[in-house]
Amino acid sequence: MQVTKTNTPALNTPARAMTIEAMQQDFEYEMAEKITKALLDNGLISEDERERISALNREKFTPFYRDIMEK
Repeated sequence: MQVTKTNTPALNTPARAMTIEAMQQDFEYEMAEKITKALLDNGLISEDERERISALNREKFTPFYRDIMEK
């Protein structure tokens, strides 16, 4: 068996400094995602709605690792 690497790393993604504000944004993003998952798990929203809400969460809260998540 041969293992090959088929994806290329995102080399053009600039480094981002971790600040207090960035940590707060990450915390708020994670909490919003937990609430969204709870809504899905309890049958209050559909998977399609969860995906749309998650996309909005990434835009609003700009999590530290957003660039990685979108690649």
